[in-house]
Amino acid sequence: MQLDLKKLPFGQYMSRHLLFEEADPMGRGWDKGLYLALAAGSNSMFGGFAMRSAGFIRLTPLAGGKEAAGTAEASPSEAVIRCEGGSVRLAIDGPAILLKGENAGLKLLVKLGRGETVTRTKRGYELIMGATRYIIALKKGKADLQVGWDLEGLSSTDPIITLEPEDGVMEAVFWDTDAAYELPQIAPDVDAAAAKAKASFESFRAALRGKDERAAYAFWLGFMACRGGKLVIANKIGDVQANAMEQALSALAFKDALAALDLIGDTLKLMTPGGIVPAWVKGESLLPEAPPPLWGLVLCRAFAGGGIDGADKDKLAEGYALLTKAVDWWVKNRSLPDGSFFYAYTHESGWEGVPVLPFGQGAVTPDLAAWMALNAGALEAMAKKLGLEKEAENWAALMQKQLAVLASLWKDGKFVCRSALTGDEVPCPVGIGLLPILLGDAAPDASALRARAEKAERLPFEQAALIALECPALAGKLIAAGAEAPGALSGAAYRPVVSALLLALEERS
Repeated sequence: MQLDLKKLPFGQYMSRHLLFEEADPMGRGWDKGLYLALAAGSNSMFGGFAMRSAGFIRLTPLAGGKEAAGTAEASPSEAVIRCEGGSVRLAIDGPAILLKGENAGLKLLVKLGRGETVTRTKRGYELIMGATRYIIALKKGKADLQVGWDLEGLSSTDPIITLEPEDGVMEAVFWDTDAAYELPQIAPDVDAAAAKAKASFESFRAALRGKDERAAYAFWLGFMACRGGKLVIANKIGDVQANAMEQALSALAFKDALAALDLIGDTLKLMTPGGIVPAWVKGESLLPEAPPPLWGLVLCRAFAGGGIDGADKDKLAEGYALLTKAVDWWVKNRSLPDGSFFYAYTHESGWEGVPVLPFGQGAVTPDLAAWMALNAGALEAMAKKLGLEKEAENWAALMQKQLAVLASLWKDGKFVCRSALTGDEVPCPVGIGLLPILLGDAAPDASALRARAEKAERLPFEQAALIALECPALAGKLIAAGAEAPGALSGAAYRPVVSALLLALEERS
């Protein structure tokens, strides 16, 4: 598989390094060309928000010491910049990029923010960018740093670092580190780093549903270390933020139940002491507002067909305890005397711009009843596997209660939402009213619900994707239009969660 850097950045699992080709389609004044980016706070280049240029390094090939026209291509394991008479190969090994130039070098134009600097030390060229310490270390060849002073702006000009070959060879390592300057062991050269990246991608891909290599690669890129876990980042070139709802949606791409359980578990470990799974986490900050509890949906699908059979008992017990605590928060804080659950605020539903609260009050909705039924189903399966028969019975009872709530919301061939305060009922938004289809035949009037879902149009992509998990015909339509889906495989705003959903849908089409 060859990647088009104009459409999809080049990077690696659990690494912040990304290489992309900027064509400035938004007319923001960026020079067109190849850029190396670090996922750093406030760099929202692909997100469409206000952004700064700091943290980006423009790469221009050098031939004979002069700028040369070049082209770039990539595979999941390495990228190559070619110019007349030479080339530079790049491979990523976690926190390091290894480079090797043959009869070619690189000019690096470094974009820095206020107070950020580039200095030459015994380690190499050190870039101070916020909390990041970026090191460019030359192994073979020659290097130079050019930096001036803007007296009018009272700041330094953008530094230029040149890396050139000697005897036809240039080798360097770009390190992504922090204030501790920890430089772990890495591959010895570009070939070894590329082989390591290839093996990592193939292993990751083997655990996924679907066969789309580009979607698998985009999903692979999205993983980063976050608060002690491996989470999917919403936008790796923008702020390093993990959204709880996207973790659940992304986990649907795994056919390996343990991989899905790991991602869900790392999400649940972010819980506050009171049991709220925060809506998002960014660095040391988190938003302690409840996201929709989609975890059971993911686990029920992962456990189907015996997927839970090979689960490690200790890992299963840990996941069971975490999910129990998360579900208990909803039981204690978002349940009514009749056993139904409600959203207290619109944002708790997770769907932006969808009015699920009638009259501005808390609402009992069919999607939330479905999520809680699926949570109960997943917990029942886990409890049985752990030999907790009494707890399994309690979860089974909770699931039946939620199915009864759903039946009470099914009116005249469609679902309604009910005010948690007054009991008044209003029609559901279309997507919300179709989501109980994820219960399969357990949903009220499942055949009528499925028939309505097959005709659904103009839904948010994530809603449509979830509904399509039970509608193969609809799944086929979404996959066929996958390249048009918001952020799917697009360098302009690539979103790993969209690629994950396309992989999950591919298996259902």
